[in-house]
Amino acid sequence: MSFFRSKAFFYLPLSLILILIAFFIIQIIKISTGDVRLTEEERNYLLKKGKIVYGAHINAPPLRYVDESDGQYKGLVIDYLHALSIELGVNIETRPYLWTEALGRLESGRTDICDMFESSERSKKYLFTKPIYNLRGVVAVRSNNKEILKPADLDKRVVALEKGDYTNEFFAGNFPGARILYVDDIKQAMDLLSAGRVDAVAGDEPVVLYFINKMGLEGVVDVLDHPLYEKPVVFGVSRSEADLVPILNKGIDRINGKNVLEKIQQKWFGLSTSIIVRKDTSNINRYLMPISVILVLVMAFFAVINHSLKKEVYLRTRDLEISKNHLQTIFDGIEQMIAVVSEDLSIIDANKNFQQFTAKPLDVLKNMKMCDAAGVFCRKDCSCCIFRKCIDEPLKNCEFKAGDKIYSISTYNLRNQSLSSKKVLVIIDDITIRRFNEIQVLQANKMMAVGQLAAGVAHEIRNPLGIIRTYNYILRNRLPEGDGVAAKSIFEINRAVDRADRIINNLLNFSRIPGERWEWVDLNDFIRDTLELQESYIKKYKISSKIEDKTAFLYYTSVDGMHHIVMNIIANAIDAMKHKGGSLTVEIEDKADGFSVTFADTGEGIKKEHMDHIFNPFFTTKQPGKGTGLGLFITYTEIKKLNGEIFVKSEEGIGTEIRVRIPAKRRSKNEERI
Repeated sequence: MSFFRSKAFFYLPLSLILILIAFFIIQIIKISTGDVRLTEEERNYLLKKGKIVYGAHINAPPLRYVDESDGQYKGLVIDYLHALSIELGVNIETRPYLWTEALGRLESGRTDICDMFESSERSKKYLFTKPIYNLRGVVAVRSNNKEILKPADLDKRVVALEKGDYTNEFFAGNFPGARILYVDDIKQAMDLLSAGRVDAVAGDEPVVLYFINKMGLEGVVDVLDHPLYEKPVVFGVSRSEADLVPILNKGIDRINGKNVLEKIQQKWFGLSTSIIVRKDTSNINRYLMPISVILVLVMAFFAVINHSLKKEVYLRTRDLEISKNHLQTIFDGIEQMIAVVSEDLSIIDANKNFQQFTAKPLDVLKNMKMCDAAGVFCRKDCSCCIFRKCIDEPLKNCEFKAGDKIYSISTYNLRNQSLSSKKVLVIIDDITIRRFNEIQVLQANKMMAVGQLAAGVAHEIRNPLGIIRTYNYILRNRLPEGDGVAAKSIFEINRAVDRADRIINNLLNFSRIPGERWEWVDLNDFIRDTLELQESYIKKYKISSKIEDKTAFLYYTSVDGMHHIVMNIIANAIDAMKHKGGSLTVEIEDKADGFSVTFADTGEGIKKEHMDHIFNPFFTTKQPGKGTGLGLFITYTEIKKLNGEIFVKSEEGIGTEIRVRIPAKRRSKNEERI
């Protein structure tokens, strides 16, 4: 412990001294070189402004021009502006105009900056920044012109100048006798020169050389050896944006410190004459050695601490990233739909299942209202909104029916001491199948109880039936010949016993616990037995029924599945005819790969708007307590288990026809396999 204290006693004052020395030297350098960091006010100014608009010449390559191949505004200055945009952290929008229009827009404040030569005339209209690059003005003449060998020979000659360019002021002050022909750009001027309509063209050296090369005028047009001038180019700034000048100056200094302009020049000019403005660095060089020594000492002192800190930050950041990804994977992997909402029911986050349910990606869901994203849960009366209730108090397993689905909604408050606003975790679970399975289990339990009761009843009834059958047999054998009344009575007793026995068998078959029994089935007998179970309702509602059997085969199929299919369809048909009576026709046909059964009734029919929903679980048009809405869903499920198909045709007020087609093995009724 004392070791660390002694080290701290030594290093703490040393570090403070080094920091103070570095601070004072940096301040000296700032005084000599200028502070290139933006102040808080300058950053706020840029933030409020949003963007800087640069407007300049549309056709002055390679400095700036609109590329005909893609319509993009390009050039050396445009690249420089991109670098300046990065340094200042603000978007610089570039707009091409004719030169005179660009100057006019800058003067009126419709644009913010434009690169130009500084002059006394322009200083009346614009503010200027530090130089950004150097540029020479040159004169181009025809190669065979021996009268213009230097700029002084231009007096009283016809010279093409770009309107609004700095050459206008230069010629007005230096060659007042020259006859000036103003053009929109240098290309137009070169066309006039090559056609012999002007004696010379004056303009920026890179632009003049570019068009000589581009227009194939080598050997036709030459540039005089003596330039007109060489001046630094600055940014002209609208006088309404005076606060922008020091900001641009800092950006220019930062670019110059990184040699960005040199790289841009190499891209556009190669190794031609440098346009870079060289800055006097004598003051900086005086302080270079002491600064280097101090920086080395400071860096050496903090090297170990920085390394340790960086490593710790890296490890913590990595752990946080891993933890975040792990939690996101768990969040997205949960099968329930989950959303995090704010107090005004705006969605903050949602898992993959919620995104799939709403058919919207997370970036669209964010800040969307819950009622807009999950409209299926929305009610017209917002005072009864289930999501609004969850903001006031948490909900646990609140069941909510939306359409044909049943959902369980639970909510939990997400509290964070650093946040004043409330967040709520909403968990939505589709429990439709769960509720269906629960009802199926209850139904199976009921059928088990009915089966046990039926088995007991059958046993108790079959004992006296057996006695009746036995004594009836004895009576028949002792019956005197010729007693017709007694013989008929014995026959009717036997027939009644057979009917009672058949009803008991049907009851046992109906109440048997569902399973996966596959048997060879005679469809005619199978459907007839099912109709017998409904005979009391058929008679009660005055319904006639008939079976049209067109089959010659037995079919190997699921007995329990067929029980569900036939029983539910017949029950629905009877229910549709219970008010007015009618007829039920069942037609059985052989098919190449199985069989089909068509149930046609003359009941009330199904409304068109209900046709798309009849196979959905819990969909019913019956009064509460009269139906569960599971009959046709179970029928559809059992048919799909058997790889079958179901087709429904219905007309309201006319009746309904349901055709079931199921593939199955078959054999002839005389036991011969097909």
